[in-house]
Amino acid sequence: MKKILLIISSVILLAAIPIVVFFIGQQQELRSKAAPATTLAVQPRSPTVAYGDTSIWKIVIDTGANNVMQAKISLIFDQTKFEALSITNGVLAPNIKAQGTVGSGTATITVAAESMTKPIHGSGEVAVLRLKAIGGSATPVTVQFASDTAVTGLGESTANVLTSTQPGSLSIIGGPVQDTDEMATPTPSGSLTSTSTPTPTGPTGTPTPTTLMTTTPTPTTVETASGTSSILMVTVTEGTTPGKPLIKGTSPAGATITIVIHSNPAQTQVVTATTESTWETTPQVTLKNGTYSIVVTSLNPTTGGTETVSSTYTVTDDTGGTTGGGDTAVGEELPQSGSTEMTLVLLSASCCMIIFGGITLVKKYL
Repeated sequence: MKKILLIISSVILLAAIPIVVFFIGQQQELRSKAAPATTLAVQPRSPTVAYGDTSIWKIVIDTGANNVMQAKISLIFDQTKFEALSITNGVLAPNIKAQGTVGSGTATITVAAESMTKPIHGSGEVAVLRLKAIGGSATPVTVQFASDTAVTGLGESTANVLTSTQPGSLSIIGGPVQDTDEMATPTPSGSLTSTSTPTPTGPTGTPTPTTLMTTTPTPTTVETASGTSSILMVTVTEGTTPGKPLIKGTSPAGATITIVIHSNPAQTQVVTATTESTWETTPQVTLKNGTYSIVVTSLNPTTGGTETVSSTYTVTDDTGGTTGGGDTAVGEELPQSGSTEMTLVLLSASCCMIIFGGITLVKKYL
């Protein structure tokens, strides 16, 4: 009996050692792949855009060997050539950490992976930028990354794993071209110090007035199917399922509707308006108690113009918020997953306890 117990303890000891060595090796392998290798690129979906139309730009990531958790996308461009309409997350980054904002020549958004266990890995679209062409140009116009663009990896040795960025450009067809040479003030002919008085003409001797030629700029027109300033309408009402409100509205037939629910994490859904110019959707993840901002953007398939409308919706006990699923209300912190180091410590401690228990058992029967 004593020999059997001794054999069992030896087997446990021999089995525990390679298990610990294996997991330590896996951790070392993960760290060996932690070298920054992620790149970002701006890619217009079309090489040209007509003056007054909207262009769509894809922000594409290639993570290499990195596992990316979050990316801050900061873009800059010529504000005399483009007007920023919106920036949203892409299919490879389902969560939004910081809502997309646009300004004069700038656009910024912070996107994130689905979870700690499902990081962003590989190549794909993490953000979508929409710009309206408001000025002509004799040369292609560029959209590039600002210096504060950064990418955070999972288990990486450095805070920013971004190694390089690639700008994108396209040509604007039509529109007034206002290059530097054309805007220069022409130098008048003749001597600049001449003080001669203009020779009067006509029987009354009245000098002929000099006519100042001016150019009236072409106004920028936002076209809609109905000819009104806005035809995008959104309503949010209680749905059939608690915590999943019904979001519906009207827009041009065939329009692409992007709905962003600013929960934590944010939810993004894309639907297409029917031939009757209607559309509707509900959140994919049940909302818990809290007030949520809902931003809806409509992309007109005919004119390329976009419209944006925002609304709010509050989930309370009466709407079943307390029985909601995996979503969290705005401001509520998500639980953090345990680290690999802690897992190895616990595993090593467990193996030591098993070995110690085996040795104690053997001593008891010896």
